[in-house]
Amino acid sequence: MKTNLRIAALSLGGALLTAAIAPQGAWAHNEKEHHKGGHKDQHVTVTVDGSGYHPAMVNVKGGQEVHLTFVSKGSSCANGVRIPTLHKSIDLKQGQKKEITFTPKKGQTIAFACQMNMFKGKVMAK
Repeated sequence: MKTNLRIAALSLGGALLTAAIAPQGAWAHNEKEHHKGGHKDQHVTVTVDGSGYHPAMVNVKGGQEVHLTFVSKGSSCANGVRIPTLHKSIDLKQGQKKEITFTPKKGQTIAFACQMNMFKGKVMAK
């Protein structure tokens, strides 16, 4: 009986660990493209809450303008978003949203993190 409980506990622990470290992104499900003068704009929303950024990884197309919106759904250090590559900082209050616009180069990765560097995310230009 004890062996079965240990196996069940190990299995559950492994499943939770796998879910915690699995990639949280790919192409953002809420990515939208708008045509503007022959170019496509990409609109992506990242939700900010007490457990971090959702999605934490966003894929976009390089060479096309990106409108990245952060929306706060809670109050935590994740509300202070730092984007070193773009020399940008965003401070959100609960319920607030802010947008930044940039054009990444193909192959560029733009990391963002909370001010304590506990919660992290990135935009990857393909």
